[in-house]
Amino acid sequence: MNPATNIAELLLGNGIRVRSYRAGAVAKIVCPTCEGGRTKEKSLRVVIDADGEGALWKCYRGGCGMSGGGRLDKQEPPRRTVKPVTSHPKKDLDARPRWFTDFWDARKIGEATLRRFGVYPVRHFIGGLDEVDCIVFPYLWQGQLRNRKYRPFPQKNPMGQEKDALPTLYNADAIEASPEEIVFVEGEPDVLAMAECEIFNVVSIKDGAPEKAEPASQRYQALATHESALERVTKIILAGDMDKPGKVLRDELARRLGMHRCWTVDWPEGCKDAGETLVRFGPEKVKEAIAAAEPLPLEGILLIDEEMLVAYGREEPPRTMSTGTIATDQVVKLPTEGRLIILTGYPSSGKTAWARYVMVHTAMNHDRRWCVFSPESQPLKEFAATVAQVYMGKPFKSTGGYTPSMTEAERRAAGRWLKGRIVLIGCEAVEQPPTIDWLLTRATGCVLRHGITDFMIDPWNEIVQERGDMSETDFIGHSLQQLKAFGLRHEVNIWMVAHPRVPLPKKNGEPHGPPGPYDISASAHWYNKADVGLTVHATEPGKAELWLWKARLGRFGRRGSRKTIVYNEFTGRYADTTETLAGGDDILAGKWGVGN
Repeated sequence: MNPATNIAELLLGNGIRVRSYRAGAVAKIVCPTCEGGRTKEKSLRVVIDADGEGALWKCYRGGCGMSGGGRLDKQEPPRRTVKPVTSHPKKDLDARPRWFTDFWDARKIGEATLRRFGVYPVRHFIGGLDEVDCIVFPYLWQGQLRNRKYRPFPQKNPMGQEKDALPTLYNADAIEASPEEIVFVEGEPDVLAMAECEIFNVVSIKDGAPEKAEPASQRYQALATHESALERVTKIILAGDMDKPGKVLRDELARRLGMHRCWTVDWPEGCKDAGETLVRFGPEKVKEAIAAAEPLPLEGILLIDEEMLVAYGREEPPRTMSTGTIATDQVVKLPTEGRLIILTGYPSSGKTAWARYVMVHTAMNHDRRWCVFSPESQPLKEFAATVAQVYMGKPFKSTGGYTPSMTEAERRAAGRWLKGRIVLIGCEAVEQPPTIDWLLTRATGCVLRHGITDFMIDPWNEIVQERGDMSETDFIGHSLQQLKAFGLRHEVNIWMVAHPRVPLPKKNGEPHGPPGPYDISASAHWYNKADVGLTVHATEPGKAELWLWKARLGRFGRRGSRKTIVYNEFTGRYADTTETLAGGDDILAGKWGVGN
């Protein structure tokens, strides 16, 4: 068979026909191998590479598992243009200082392993230090030197690296060489320790483990560099340190990479990592620990025993978040662990404005990172401007009234703060219909690249429904379940704004009450699937009522609770009524760092 010269030929040659062959397109179709079984399920997921020069496909139907991929018969273009890292003068690897050989001898890392990874000593300036002895770890990828990390000796910190280097994983080519299984450890010495044990499918991020969770941390940038390769990996073993920072790193890697394919390692008692295990017990014990890795617990699979119950009794419940006003904090405590939040309300009731306010508030006060798909808010720069004015507490542009608008310096300040905290998804509906699968693919990328913690779709009816033979009710239930699974897998809250049906006119011009879940079009699934259900209802100009109609867990609030808040149309902020403030409530509302 002649090699494919375009992406359509590549896919059709494997019996795969999709609607769009555009670069980056994602599709779900009936598998040509199992033909979707009796129900003709669209179980084959097809992803065309971002450069349009290749594709991956896999059938997720049980009993089939057909998968594959390929690239066109062209030279793959470079993924990113970066400043080349110049090489040090060639070193005499046999003439190494005593401190260097003693360092590795103590860790039982042999000469062959050091040569394999090109580790060498050098004198180097780091930060404000004088020129000091350093261990150099070259970062190679695709046959090129991408970075160098410098570890001072004898002190460990501060470490250094090359300026403006491409963020890469240490030993990154291992992902390409072993796409079925990869091991993550914490630090370059542990990569070498694993290699000493003949485990070579191992990588590490360059900046080690953080003391606390940092969704927006730059330490995870390398995951985006290797996004395509990591997507192919079936099993990811997290074998980092067993101290507190190591567990923070493990949890964040699992959240970004997907807990469904992550396994975790328990090192022998008295050892916190691979290096210590190698030194104390030798290579076989390291291999045993990796072989005994256990899958991370998945939602829906739980083995009950006495240890589980005792451990759970000692755990603190997942934290909740403030909404930004005293009144709404009395109605709902927002979850943090990846829940489905349904928000409804009649047109012009303020549901999008309230969600936007909560978005900025939680980013400021709870370090949340948001991804937003809001086609009704086009153009996206207009949406960005409204978010900026919530942050600054000022109109973006002059209103012609007495409220002063933002200066250019304030707009710049808002832009700097918003960068990376709120990411927008745009879609040209004619070129690429915004389906659930298309959105989840981009949201997955935003988890990996930006560490998002909240994903908002506003509104539901802008999503293209590829229902096939499913009824609208079944499609809504299936889609909400997909979103819930994504949220729990990555610990990302899903915010779904859903419009209610237009109510029938009332006699005598009486106002309508707030809509509930059964007023949303087509399905009772809006109530059944929600973890938190809320209605924003405009009671009069400048005032709105927040009503909690679903709280799956008591810590989220009491179902039926309602409170009134006031809205400033010029700033996009909500505030408590004078009645609420006079009530002496001691619930703390959010803090605003700018522009009050």
